[in-house]
Amino acid sequence: MKNFAFVSIGNDSHKNAKLLVKSIKKTNLNCRIIQISRKEDKVIIGVDEILTFNFDSSVFMLNRLESQIKIIEKYGPTIFLDTDMLINKDLNEVFSLLKKNDFIFTNRKNNHYMNDTFSNIKYPEFTNKTTNDVMPFNGGFVGSSNAISMEKLLEIFLGLPQRFHYWFGDQVAQKKIFDTNEFRILVLDSKYNYMIENVTEFNQKIYVYHFKGKYKEFMEPFYQKFSRYFGAGEGI
Repeated sequence: MKNFAFVSIGNDSHKNAKLLVKSIKKTNLNCRIIQISRKEDKVIIGVDEILTFNFDSSVFMLNRLESQIKIIEKYGPTIFLDTDMLINKDLNEVFSLLKKNDFIFTNRKNNHYMNDTFSNIKYPEFTNKTTNDVMPFNGGFVGSSNAISMEKLLEIFLGLPQRFHYWFGDQVAQKKIFDTNEFRILVLDSKYNYMIENVTEFNQKIYVYHFKGKYKEFMEPFYQKFSRYFGAGEGI
């Protein structure tokens, strides 16, 4: 069974998650879609399973990883996605590769200098550093095949300063576990986690579109315009 899972908290996230679920169902047959949310959150139409987790906003990224471990323990190998994503192609090959690896990470599309302040929190580790220096993998798409490697990722995460438990900790921990060379980690290129910059163009070669930041608002019109091409074998 192909397992897809995502964390969705609140109405804004749910709006995106509905489109994510639609795109998964359109492009990937015989899969299980798992929603991870709080008890008070609504159920997204089309999901197959729901995991309820008590999220604390001050340590959101830590809680997200903890909830993902529960998914792995219950359902086995899973691809975890951000809700602001659209799946454009079948991921059968990726799931086959996941069976042979502990993790699948995705490279960032661009390398750039980091902003060392986020939500009024200072991250001195980012000062004069590029994304490739500190977190070259985007955490919006992560494949995990077993709980042992996820527990090690959590151990690394917990060793980071407290500010990383709120944000960025997942991606910093990804680099650290990659650098240990202790696990089988396959790194896919950015077409599996493509940060969209031009919402008027559609590229059939992209496997997963990612609508980060200001581009979130364009996710729905993009889906309405181009979803009829999702899953097609060739470009348009």
